[in-house]
Amino acid sequence: MRTGNITLVKKMNKQLVLKLIREKHPISRADIAKTTGLNKATVSALVDELIAEHFVHESGIGESTGGRRPLMLRFNADAGSLVGIELGVNYLYAVLTNLNAEIIWEQRRSFRPTEGQEAIVGEMAELIEAAIRRAPATPYGVMGIGIGVPGVVHTESGTVVFAPNLRWGDVALASALQKRWPHHPIIVENEAKLAALGEKWFGAGKEFAHFVYISAGIGIGAGVVLQHQLYRGVNGLAGEIGHHTIDLNGIRCSCGNIGCWEMYASEKYIERRLAEQGRSEWLGDRFSVAAMALAAESDEQLARILEEAGRYLGIGLLQTVYAYNPEAVIIGGSLAQAGQHVLDPARQEVKRRILVKKESEPYIIPSELKEKSCAIGAAASVLEAVVLPPEFEPALPAPQAKQG
Repeated sequence: MRTGNITLVKKMNKQLVLKLIREKHPISRADIAKTTGLNKATVSALVDELIAEHFVHESGIGESTGGRRPLMLRFNADAGSLVGIELGVNYLYAVLTNLNAEIIWEQRRSFRPTEGQEAIVGEMAELIEAAIRRAPATPYGVMGIGIGVPGVVHTESGTVVFAPNLRWGDVALASALQKRWPHHPIIVENEAKLAALGEKWFGAGKEFAHFVYISAGIGIGAGVVLQHQLYRGVNGLAGEIGHHTIDLNGIRCSCGNIGCWEMYASEKYIERRLAEQGRSEWLGDRFSVAAMALAAESDEQLARILEEAGRYLGIGLLQTVYAYNPEAVIIGGSLAQAGQHVLDPARQEVKRRILVKKESEPYIIPSELKEKSCAIGAAASVLEAVVLPPEFEPALPAPQAKQG
């Protein structure tokens, strides 16, 4: 076997061991060998390396199974810190986390889209600087910066190709920030894709190998996870499902097309219907899907508007189910805050319209990370790139999916 192949196999085995410790800790060396099929000497050598690299530490004595009581191993979530940024249409949200996405510091800032690209990037840089200043002393310090953007992103270059709701086009965001932080990896990705990554690592997606995350807020985007890995497509367009047409004679979208799904299953639709129904008291600064959902318990008109948005959500979800046939669809974004007012009619539409019943119906469930999913996913993108690269994603026994 050539040296390159030996090095690759060792690297893959090391990732396998680290992933298992992270997911199953506390765990003994013997149990790692039993689960992975690696011999005990190999496991011991790899664990020693991971301890020396600060990613694993020994955490006491476990229960005996007949011999000497084993030393238990844990993933060291405090080996470094991660910075995650969500760029919304009218806000910035930043988190500083440890390697388990536990939030150390967070801050949210609102802005007006009319402020312009340069000013918004400047505010983002201020938030990144604030996060880095608050990072605790750890072996690796800040390991990187992840940024989620509502639009099409060329991931390799970190360029925002097209973000219609921000009116951005061909913005070299990663390179602009890299000048300020040349020694930190900077990852720029679509916000829904990062939210899917967040749910995969730390939220509702942990249960599933194949799922689609739907971000339904001002617009609609999706992140697709197939065989535990984020699917981007040939040039990053996978997941831009908010811009498939559901009404040929419908309303013009900010992308320039007519009748896009996101004009019907989003905040835009709800605000439009509130205006049509003369409910102006819910518009402007007062507008909130979560507050509407509470009021809808005793207000039939508000309940009907949310139900309509939910039905449109379900109609569009059918396209997603046919395209990817996922085990689950995770609904995030502000529409998820309406709870069953939106999710129940969405489920009913999918159930009613789907070609093959029962076996093909995915679970349609709310996000676990809620409004933090993108920022946590942005932090997770750094963890995945620097600590647990997906190209070495090991095959561990899959957890049982939730029923119901």
